[in-house]
Amino acid sequence: MYQKAIIQNIVATARLLEGNDKLDLHKLADKISDAKYQPERFSALTIKIKKPIRSTALIFSNGRIVCVGTKSVNDSEFAIRHFVEIIKGGTSASINVHSFSIQNVVSSFCFPGSLNLPALYDLMRFAPPIWLARHISYNPEFFPGMCLRLKDSHTVILVFTTGKVLCSQLVFTTGKTTGIFSMQ
Repeated sequence: MYQKAIIQNIVATARLLEGNDKLDLHKLADKISDAKYQPERFSALTIKIKKPIRSTALIFSNGRIVCVGTKSVNDSEFAIRHFVEIIKGGTSASINVHSFSIQNVVSSFCFPGSLNLPALYDLMRFAPPIWLARHISYNPEFFPGMCLRLKDSHTVILVFTTGKVLCSQLVFTTGKTTGIFSMQ
């Protein structure tokens, strides 16, 4: 029996403003404690919170918010709503959550032992499973893991000799998850 995949990170986005309104990120950075804004390095205001849910938000002047660091969809929604309350305290603009969506789910699991990646690579290259796209790469001189791409999705699976497996881009545009969850 193999370990179940564990969600490590969810990337969620939303719009906070209607129309062409803009946020004054300099003003928000001054009014919100723990907010960082260095426009010469990055165009978004960064806010990190540890409670009630550990997460980080990137807020752009056009009202887009990107929330990272949560481990469930519900936590992502809750974190974005919490960030909205923080932002409302620093601006007079009408802030509400619009178009919430999950952009990426990153998960991992570990096989119980080490893997022979050269042999696995040869096997999958010459007799790939039906769920696998033709793109398989393994070049240990450049990267220690084997990279697999799933057919009909943007899912990328990284497999390492230690048995550790990382999955990224587990979300279709419809919001359904795929990848490691459908393979287990």
